[in-house]
Amino acid sequence: MLDTSRWSEVELDVLKEIQLDPKNVRLEVTDAKVEADIIEDLFVNENALGLVEGICKVGYLTHEIPVVLKRRGKYVMVEGNRRLAALKAIQNPMLVPDYQARVNALAASLPDRSTLSRVRVMIAPNQTEADQLIAAIHTGNLRRPWSPSRQAAFFQAQIDADRKLPELLTRYPTIDVRRFVFRAHIINLFRSIHYDDAELQDFLATKRWAKGLSTLARIYESKEFLALTGLRMDPDGNLTKSIPDAVFKHLAATIIRGMYHDNINTRSLNSVSSPRYTQLMRELRQIVNDGGEQASPGPTTPTTGTSPDEGGDQPTTGRGSSTTPTSTTDTSGPEGPPTGAPPPTGTNPPPRPPAKKKSRHLDLGQIKAPTGYPEALKLLLGELSEIDVRKYPNTTFLVIRALLEKSIKAYADAKSISIKGSGNNQKGYVQLKQALDWLLDHVKANGPTHLIQVIDGVRTGRLVTYTNSGDALNAINHNHHFLVDPDQAFSMWSSINSIMRFVMKP
Repeated sequence: MLDTSRWSEVELDVLKEIQLDPKNVRLEVTDAKVEADIIEDLFVNENALGLVEGICKVGYLTHEIPVVLKRRGKYVMVEGNRRLAALKAIQNPMLVPDYQARVNALAASLPDRSTLSRVRVMIAPNQTEADQLIAAIHTGNLRRPWSPSRQAAFFQAQIDADRKLPELLTRYPTIDVRRFVFRAHIINLFRSIHYDDAELQDFLATKRWAKGLSTLARIYESKEFLALTGLRMDPDGNLTKSIPDAVFKHLAATIIRGMYHDNINTRSLNSVSSPRYTQLMRELRQIVNDGGEQASPGPTTPTTGTSPDEGGDQPTTGRGSSTTPTSTTDTSGPEGPPTGAPPPTGTNPPPRPPAKKKSRHLDLGQIKAPTGYPEALKLLLGELSEIDVRKYPNTTFLVIRALLEKSIKAYADAKSISIKGSGNNQKGYVQLKQALDWLLDHVKANGPTHLIQVIDGVRTGRLVTYTNSGDALNAINHNHHFLVDPDQAFSMWSSINSIMRFVMKP
C-alpha cells in the first residue's frame, strides 16, 4: 500500500533546482526535451496562465504538495508541472514570450514575487511509487467533485452569513461567483413557493429534485426565460423579476410538474430548438401573457361606481339590481327573499374560480427521435410540436397520421427489418395499415405485450372510438368529407402516445 508519510520533504528553487518533466502525460508535445518547449506547451494546452492568475490573486495554495523525483542527479517534477510552470513564469516571464506581457501584469500585483521563488515538495523514492500516486490522483476519483447545487449552496451560505456579493467577488476573484450566487437564488426561489399540489411540494424534498437541478439550469439560463420573467441579479446580489409573484408561481408549478413527471429533463431539453423546449417556452409565455387570469383570484372589488378606496360595503351591481341602497325592511316571506331581489349584505356567493385553460399544443415531452432516424422525421416531429391544435385540428390530425406511419418505418429500418419483405404490403407499397399490421406482429413476437391491445385498438378501431382508429387516420387523408375537432385530435394523440414512445426507442 502506498504510504507518502515516509516521503521526505524539501524546499527547492523553482528556477534553478527543479525541472519540468518531459514525460508528463499532460504534454501534447510528447518528445519535448527542452524546458522552454515544455512550459510553452503547458501554457498553450493546459491553461497555465489561469494558474498564474489564481496564484497572483488568491495566493499559492499549499494544501497539495508537489512531488519530485531525482533523475540523473536532478530533481524532476512528476506531479505539479502546471504549478511549476506558473511559478517559473512568475519569476521569469520571458520564459513564455507569447504570454510575457500578461504574466508581468498579473505578477505586478504581488507585493514581492521573490516569496514564490522557492516551493516545498515531496521526494518520491522511485518512479514506481511516483506513478502509483499520480494514478491515484488523476484516475482514481478520490476527490468527489461538488455538484452544481452544492457549489451554489456554498456561495448561498456566504450570502446568508451577511457577506455581500462585491465582497465575494473580491474574495474569490478566479471563480464565477455571480453565476453560483444567481443559481442559489433561483433554487431558493423555486423552493420558497408554496405549491398547491402536495406532490410537487414533496418533490422538492427528494433526491430526484436535487439531481434534476441541471434540468432547471437549462431553463433559467436561457435568454428566452430570462427575458420572459425579467429575472436578474443587481450589483448587491439581490434577485429581482418583472412578473408578479402569482404569475411566477403558476410558471414555476408548470416547470416543477414537468420535472416531477419526467417529461422535462436534460434529454428533452437537449437544445433550445428541441420540441419540448419550444413547447415549454410557449406554455410559459402563455402564462405570462394571461397574467392574473391564471393566478388565484384575489379579494373581490366592488363592481359599482364606487371606488374601493372609499370604503364601506356596496351592493353588487348585476342583473335586476341597482346602486341604490336597499331598504332595511325585511320583505322576505317564509320562503326567503322574492325572486330577483338582491341577497342580504355579506351573503354574496364566492367568485367562481377561472376556468382552467385548455392546452393548445400536443405534449411531445417524451417523444424524441433517435440520432439515426431520418432528418425528415425529426423535422416533422418539430413542426407537429408547433401546431396550434385548437386552431388547426385537421392539420394536426394529418400530421399525426404521417408521423405514426413514418415512425414505424424508421423503427423497422433501425432493426434492419423490411416491412415489405415481411409480407405486409399492398401491391408492393407499405402504407399506414401495413405498418400497423407489421408492428402488431412484431410486438406479439418480441414484446412488450402491453402494447398489443393498444396497437390493435388503433389498427381496427374495435377497442376505441372511431376517431382514435387507423381508419379515421386514413379518412382524414383520403375522404374529402371527413373532419375532426380539436378534442378528437388530442384524443388521437393520447391513443398512440405509448406507440410513439416505443418506436422512438429502437
